[in-house]
Amino acid sequence: MRLVEEEIGRLRREILSLHEVAKRAVELCFKAMKDKGVVKEISKLEEKSDELEARIHDECSHFIIRFHPMAKDMRFALGLIRISSAYERIVDLAQEISLYECEFREKLFDAEKPLLEMFDVVEAGFKDTQGLKEKMISLDDKVDEVYIYVLEEIEKDFRCVEEVLATRHLERIGDLLCKIATRLVYIQEGKWIWIK
Repeated sequence: MRLVEEEIGRLRREILSLHEVAKRAVELCFKAMKDKGVVKEISKLEEKSDELEARIHDECSHFIIRFHPMAKDMRFALGLIRISSAYERIVDLAQEISLYECEFREKLFDAEKPLLEMFDVVEAGFKDTQGLKEKMISLDDKVDEVYIYVLEEIEKDFRCVEEVLATRHLERIGDLLCKIATRLVYIQEGKWIWIK
């Protein structure tokens, strides 16, 4: 049992490293929308996220083969595979946003604070899922408000397709964080909930 617990602890540290990479990529994508000087840093984070995702997939597979886990431990291993893919996709979206050459509406930057708060809520959810659903819904609602507002403004005054894509990608990052939170609840409680 001690070996299983040690391996779970190690896998948890790996996924939290990927969590930090994804959060940093999102922080930098907002900076890149005004200053392209951070694009190379995001590209390095994207490479790191690919490597971490592949390693987590491999290590979770080995964990399953080696320990034949049941119930919560099996949910943990399978959940981490899906969670790592979601984080890797978040970094991909952040990198794509950072490459867009467009003058973005100031309102789009209002999505930064709730998105970064969502990362903090998810990180806390790795230890305790109590209240996770409600907090994530509240924050995702704020991201969705920005998304809807900016799309309505784009309809009135279209500037460039990259602005539409960036707006959609930021909303999608919020959705992916909600999916990660959903999986954390499933891992901990063994029940499926829907967060948006």
